[in-house]
Amino acid sequence: MFFTIDGGKKWIELSGKAPNISWRDLAIQTRENDLVGATFGRGFWILDDYTPLRHVSEESLEQEAQLFPVRTAKWYIERSPLGGGPKANQGEAFFTAPNPPFGAVITYHLAEGYQTRKQKRTKEEKKIIKEGGDTPTPGWDALIEEDLEPKPEIVLTVRDADGELVRRLTGPAEKGFHRVAWDLRYPSTRPWTPPRTGQPEFRRRGGGGPMALPGTYSVQLAKRVDGKLVDLGLSETFRVERINDDGALKGASIEESTEFAHRLAKASGAVSAAGRKISETLQRVQAIQQVLTRSTIDDPALDDQARDLERRLKLLNDEIGGNEKRDMANDPGPVSIQARLFVAQIGTGGSTYGPTPTHLMCLEIAEKKYAELKRELNAITEKEVPALEAALEAAGAPWSPGRAIPEVD
Repeated sequence: MFFTIDGGKKWIELSGKAPNISWRDLAIQTRENDLVGATFGRGFWILDDYTPLRHVSEESLEQEAQLFPVRTAKWYIERSPLGGGPKANQGEAFFTAPNPPFGAVITYHLAEGYQTRKQKRTKEEKKIIKEGGDTPTPGWDALIEEDLEPKPEIVLTVRDADGELVRRLTGPAEKGFHRVAWDLRYPSTRPWTPPRTGQPEFRRRGGGGPMALPGTYSVQLAKRVDGKLVDLGLSETFRVERINDDGALKGASIEESTEFAHRLAKASGAVSAAGRKISETLQRVQAIQQVLTRSTIDDPALDDQARDLERRLKLLNDEIGGNEKRDMANDPGPVSIQARLFVAQIGTGGSTYGPTPTHLMCLEIAEKKYAELKRELNAITEKEVPALEAALEAAGAPWSPGRAIPEVD
């Protein structure tokens, strides 16, 4: 599969996972501007929205970077199959094919791409080896700098009509054409979580934040090389439009739904952060208990304080997610904050209908309970635990997480 920009004098191969096989027919789907190819023995191959090729010229291919026009993005809630994934639980015999990426698809071209010091060095070394020469030794300082250098990347910044930042996306920095899809959502409000911790977390479908309102947006192209962000001076404006929803039940307006989604995302992120804070503080308190047993401090009051803090932190954790043993016994007990948030989200996250009075009530209760929990947690983490750690420091107890590293006389 090839295309030409000069009437056939030079042909450029389309890679893009196109199979290297005999092609029997080509057709252009004019409504969507999709290029459809039929192969011998490998089925159909589709290039979604080939219009960027119409903006390619010899001059543009020589430019450092080119950002192509972005076609109008359709605003709607994606279908969520029961069981998850395109096939769900239907098995491999159930045929499915991937849809085009959801949201605004951004296409850009890099003439040469961007390389790290290591990539440039190895490329030069290959050239020397090919010519029969000896490769120079880079030295340890150069090798360490290569290890410290971050990988180059393209940064795409999406802004609304008022110029407010909506989302930052990253894309490949290699030579050639690339595409990145913005899922029409704000960034996730979930707190940072170390990988593979197993920490339960209130999750929103797709991992992003609330959906942005339909309207006019722009995207700017920048490069990040050796950790430095440089604007490439390229931007494109595009529209996000809601699909026709005639016949749907009358519900809340898009503005009301979006405001609720932002409140819900903010509350969910805050509650998840509180859960992480409880886990970290609990670890510090349990470490205090361990070093107390290995210290010569003759004051049982410190042990009592540590045990009391551990108990209160565990109770606060139950307020967030419920008591694990009680849940296993199928005894509901007090409704947890996360359960309130789950009810607020389950009926609104996958629908454009908007929040009902029940959803609003659940969110309001969750926000109120969280405010109470936050006050007690802050008292523990900002006053009581530091005071206990200061007492350990003064008494010469072994180091524990959260305290300053010891002095050496």
